[in-house]
Amino acid sequence: MLHLLRPKPPGPVTGEDKPVTDWTQNLVLFFRVLALFQIARGLVHWGLLIHPGDGPLTVEYLAANIYFAVLDPVAGVGLWLTSSWGAVLWLLAAVSQIAISIGFPEIFGELWPLIAVEMVAIAVYIFLTWEVAKVADE
Repeated sequence: MLHLLRPKPPGPVTGEDKPVTDWTQNLVLFFRVLALFQIARGLVHWGLLIHPGDGPLTVEYLAANIYFAVLDPVAGVGLWLTSSWGAVLWLLAAVSQIAISIGFPEIFGELWPLIAVEMVAIAVYIFLTWEVAKVADE
């Protein structure tokens, strides 16, 4: 299990390697848990597209589900790989979900628990990256 938590260098490493700190391992673990969450969310959006249920289907509802059905799993893969583009796509998806949920509650419903989880996840991400950067600067 420990090998899943250690980030791999992107290519040949030259010079001195910095040791993997506890904060780095915490950030990698956070990315991996978040990746599973994003992939699951993507599957939920694909399920809503395949079998939308009994509610009325609007263009806005379908467009948002297509957007998240593509973006969430791709962000999940990027997070699992602990790449910077995965974090950027996840932040894009999280901010988009918050904006859509707050801006259009009549179309997408009131998703306050999801908004709270997204905001806490963003705060944890900022904290962990701040701590990793502090250790790297030392």
